[in-house]
Amino acid sequence: MNEIIKNIINEVESFNDSIKDALDSKNISNTGEAANSLRIEYGDDFVKSIGVFYLEFLDTGRGPGKFPPFGPIMEWAMQKTGQPRNELYGLVKYVQNKIATLGTEIYLNNSKGIELEKKIVTLRENLTQSIQKSVKFEIKQRLNEFKRVFLKQKYGL
Repeated sequence: MNEIIKNIINEVESFNDSIKDALDSKNISNTGEAANSLRIEYGDDFVKSIGVFYLEFLDTGRGPGKFPPFGPIMEWAMQKTGQPRNELYGLVKYVQNKIATLGTEIYLNNSKGIELEKKIVTLRENLTQSIQKSVKFEIKQRLNEFKRVFLKQKYGL
């Protein structure tokens, strides 16, 4: 694996860590599923940050309109309250109705979300700097190798 890909992987790992930090510090996802889902896939010419599909809702929220799914809200309610499933049916229905009517808190106030756009801007800046450093380093290494070969051919060093 080349140095540029290694540096990109490090920056994407930092990006994922910043998402996990936001989830924790803002107490957004009590179940931990979103944070635990973040991973990196890479090959010779790509690096991807992968996570659960609903990270978008943790960033921008869910607007009013349709009822959200029952299961994830039940999991959240059980985590939040510590009560068993059979005692939370009414609460889950209330939360579903509130979200369908008003949207989520993150939708109403985006600063309560993970603020993904800010993190992407930071990632782009860090990637640009990291790639520039890596390219400069590789160019210097290649020039030094050319210089070594030249000196060896010219002076037998």
